[in-house]
Amino acid sequence: MGEILFWVGALVVVTVLSPLIRVVIALVAGKQVGAAALAQQPDHIHLQRGGVTTWKDADKSRQIAAALAARGFEDAGVYTVTEMPGIVVQLLAHPGERFYAVVYEHAQVGNWIDIVSRFVDGTSVTFTTSPATALNPRPGHPSINTRGLAPDAVFDKALAMRPRRPLDDVSVGMAVSVFEQAYADQIAYRKQVGISTREVVKTATRKAA
Repeated sequence: MGEILFWVGALVVVTVLSPLIRVVIALVAGKQVGAAALAQQPDHIHLQRGGVTTWKDADKSRQIAAALAARGFEDAGVYTVTEMPGIVVQLLAHPGERFYAVVYEHAQVGNWIDIVSRFVDGTSVTFTTSPATALNPRPGHPSINTRGLAPDAVFDKALAMRPRRPLDDVSVGMAVSVFEQAYADQIAYRKQVGISTREVVKTATRKAA
């Protein structure tokens, strides 16, 4: 919840180059490429309330949100990200099952969703339909790739696979602050550990495939 915003930016940047050049640059200057990508990312983000007209493809985004609503998720609003033009998110909350969900839209990447649970010990687990990243997972915050699954199938998988540990409370009113803090925590971790040459090469190779 939040980290994909950084990684989508990196994916969009590398698609400008040809596949071979991306791999060569990654091999020769991977560490510098990773550091430069991180340096461009804000330490904090701020959500601004939007509406139906905020979406580029409102019908598709509404269909995704409606599928989650049919499973008990409550709408927490549609937003743009002030620091990241071109990204629209809809936040949803499921207080009963203690999940948050995020419907994302990016003009070049398309739509994807995250379904997230947070635990009282400060850890979390995310089930996502986003393109798989080459980043090593942040300890205590695994991301389970469910690309290709429908929203209700992602939710079923999350219900079945979520670790059985005490869960944090979930509410519509907390959704924005939780999302913004999740991004801040993720980017702080990434800036502390950096991005390795291996991670950059894996990204370039994946885009070249």
